[in-house]
Amino acid sequence: MRPEFSIITICFNEAKNIRRTCESIASQSRKNIEWIVIDGGSTDGTLDILEEFRGSIHHFISEADHGIYDAMNKGIGLASGEYLVFMNGGDSFASTEVLEWIHASPQKDLIYGDIFYDCVDGRIEAYPDKLSNDYMLKKMLPHQATFYHRQLFEKYGLYDASYKIAGDYDFFARILKTGEVSYYHINKPLAVFDNSGISSSSKQRSRRKEENHRVRMKHFPQYRWTLKAWRQCLRKLLTKTRPKP
Repeated sequence: MRPEFSIITICFNEAKNIRRTCESIASQSRKNIEWIVIDGGSTDGTLDILEEFRGSIHHFISEADHGIYDAMNKGIGLASGEYLVFMNGGDSFASTEVLEWIHASPQKDLIYGDIFYDCVDGRIEAYPDKLSNDYMLKKMLPHQATFYHRQLFEKYGLYDASYKIAGDYDFFARILKTGEVSYYHINKPLAVFDNSGISSSSKQRSRRKEENHRVRMKHFPQYRWTLKAWRQCLRKLLTKTRPKP
């Protein structure tokens, strides 16, 4: 019997935070799930913590990978559930009832909700009921609080692993611009976002801007003629032509 949900956790050296993720998944009241863990070859004690939950993990890989989206693609390749959700190291569900809420919602291609930042009483990031082209030009959905019907990956392909930070933005833009993807917004937090991840790092700010620019140039024609786009193009050109010290 096919599981209703495939929960995919990717992690690398997350010993400080992985227990929170594991406990959140293991405590879900709805049990028709498979849990897939893709570890990047952790050496900091992450594997010892994961070993405590091995009885609940259906597929486990620990090996070097080529980044976040390569690991997420490995998880997709192993998943057999009707809906997939990525609950990566450090992130967690906002309630033990989240999977029950998804089960009770209209069954669309994408089912998504809001998120808490850092803790269950933290700041709430709310998302709109309608995902307009203008909205997606500026923002993206949170993969921690988004459930993807498996057919989306079968129809539109996997994540572009050439991205280091913006692969999920690229995927959302790629599928939603078709106008053929149905979606439903649950108007409450479904996940707690770990704000210490790579996508939130100030050290990665330049890469984040560069990759978001790449996504927008690829998927949003109206962006290509904006001042913001030309400024990023100029910045990229100057970086390439600047003499190395």
